[in-house]
Amino acid sequence: MFVHYCNFSILIYDSFSLKDKRSVVKSIINKSKQKFNISISELNSLDIQNKADIGIACVGNTSIICEQTIQSFTTFVENNYNIDILRQDCQFAVLKS
Repeated sequence: MFVHYCNFSILIYDSFSLKDKRSVVKSIINKSKQKFNISISELNSLDIQNKADIGIACVGNTSIICEQTIQSFTTFVENNYNIDILRQDCQFAVLKS
């Protein structure tokens, strides 16, 4: 079993208040959970109005499936939201039973 996890730092352009930011981040989280079946959460930068840190994790039978899911997530977020991904830090682990 493979576990891939990534931390994303994103810059949100249409965010002028914490309420605007939370609206965008909640939308990303809810739509991504439904579309990709991943674990996702906002991590740091909770009180900065135009920057967010998001962590995602994907579990799969092969590493390729996890990598494709994370790439699809990245493409989805970049194409559907007015944001820039500032940093993407991905790691993976292999779990054996």
